[in-house]
Amino acid sequence: MSYKASHEKTSGDRARSEGFTLVELLVVIAIIGTLAALFSGNILTALKKGDEVSCTNNLKNIGQAAIAYSLDKRFFPVAKGKTPPAYESLNVLVNSNAGSGLSPEVFICPSSTDERAEKDSDGDFVLDEYSNSYAWLGKKTKAATDPGTILGCDDSIVDKENDIDENHDGFMIVVYADSSVKKLEESELDEGSALPKNLVGQEGGS
Repeated sequence: MSYKASHEKTSGDRARSEGFTLVELLVVIAIIGTLAALFSGNILTALKKGDEVSCTNNLKNIGQAAIAYSLDKRFFPVAKGKTPPAYESLNVLVNSNAGSGLSPEVFICPSSTDERAEKDSDGDFVLDEYSNSYAWLGKKTKAATDPGTILGCDDSIVDKENDIDENHDGFMIVVYADSSVKKLEESELDEGSALPKNLVGQEGGS
């Protein structure tokens, strides 16, 4: 009789030891939630950093091609007309010997919602307002311009109040006439200006 009681108690203890109490489950869930929050934040930061690096490389490539163009033509590539849209000026570069090696992907900031231009059967492509993420010079500029002259940059900064939810948050990447590429903080822009001086976006200037 005593053996049976002891046996039943041992079996009950074993059953309880193989499961989790409600408190234990809540602790596990809390730990998993904390880890998920930490990892998701780190992943998001890594993705943003990757986009920044890719954007920097894009503008570096565009800048170097534009400098090569300017050495041959004596001016940086800018389309005809008064402050033409950025994509039209960059098409001038794409259609030149200096820009022949540039791919459609180079003109897309990974943080933007733009989509790369499609190549035709000959491998050629034409940029438009939806396949170019970068602002560009809005007027004719000599090759001998100051090395600190900004040639191009992201065409916007995240501004959720005005429903702009693409490109970088709080800064833009810019390329200079000496081919250097740097971050320009939003606070460094002239008051009331969305872009650096002498640059235009996809709608051109007035």
